[in-house]
Amino acid sequence: HTFGRVGWQWAPLAGAAREALARSTAGMSDQEQPRVSVRKLSGACVGEIEITPDMTTTSLKETIFRLGGPYPSEQQLVLGHDVLVDGEPVSEKVLADGSGILFLLTVKGCPTCDGPCCCELCGCEPNFGLFDYYGVCKECSKCGGHSSNCTFCLQRFPSLCALDTHVRFMHAAEFAEGQWNNSRLDEHIRQRETGNAVFANMPEEGTFLDALCGGVVVC
Repeated sequence: HTFGRVGWQWAPLAGAAREALARSTAGMSDQEQPRVSVRKLSGACVGEIEITPDMTTTSLKETIFRLGGPYPSEQQLVLGHDVLVDGEPVSEKVLADGSGILFLLTVKGCPTCDGPCCCELCGCEPNFGLFDYYGVCKECSKCGGHSSNCTFCLQRFPSLCALDTHVRFMHAAEFAEGQWNNSRLDEHIRQRETGNAVFANMPEEGTFLDALCGGVVVC
């Protein structure tokens, strides 16, 4: 049954209203595509996006990024009561939900995993934000269980702080062109100037031995 809200109680929609609702969905032509309004939890609108039949959560996040949203790895999309999973189709979900509203949450993302991270030292359940900016796992409090890889070369680092520093100075052209998120390192530098910055931990013994091979990942 289709229900509509009346006062503080729920009651079946009248026949005319039910027919109008059916026409608004089933009567959609092949040329028309559903649209969603992407909003932050504050209610601010990021933009309106047309959902094509082949669109996935991954491509939707890329579109939101082009509209000025956060990096795809730092996005979490909520439709109704569901958190959209990367790679899954979204068209049918949007049609089934019918609200036309998609909520955007910003999470601390990982540019290497592009999703939930896992710790190789303690083997805990993968999760978003598992490692802080200095590579320390929130479960085992150790550094060295996760790799932050450079997208411009083959080097890898035990923390995002180390990776951001590497990109700023070793890939200055890409950094200046805005091909890398520089807000994290800028915030670290601001904290350092006030004396409140956290010092990076040394990775656990036996991890990140690339320097012994001249920076090559595999000896």
